[in-house]
Amino acid sequence: MNIKLKFANLESTPSLEAYADQKFRMLEKMLIHLDPEGTADLHVELACTTRHHQKGNVYEARANLHIPGKTFQVDETEADLYAAIDMAKDTLYRALEKFKDLKLEERGKSK
Repeated sequence: MNIKLKFANLESTPSLEAYADQKFRMLEKMLIHLDPEGTADLHVELACTTRHHQKGNVYEARANLHIPGKTFQVDETEADLYAAIDMAKDTLYRALEKFKDLKLEERGKSK
């Protein structure tokens, strides 16, 4: 899986890059079943956004995962950037799990 990180209104740090890479690499276990060739592309954008209704910084983690035949999009907003990364990874994992189960059902019906 190819992971591309992008930062908006936010400085990139080695520890932040390593954290995001480590979290999203956990998805590779699920992708083995859905993309055996390893052609998946994951584009992650981490941003500090301005929301007028909240005080302090608001962070956003957007992830777009492209596998053959399907694209998944996730957008999570939190007061903590690390929490936004965790939420985006969890939401993406659940979507992949649901898609995998759907594919298994289709294979079972076609037999």
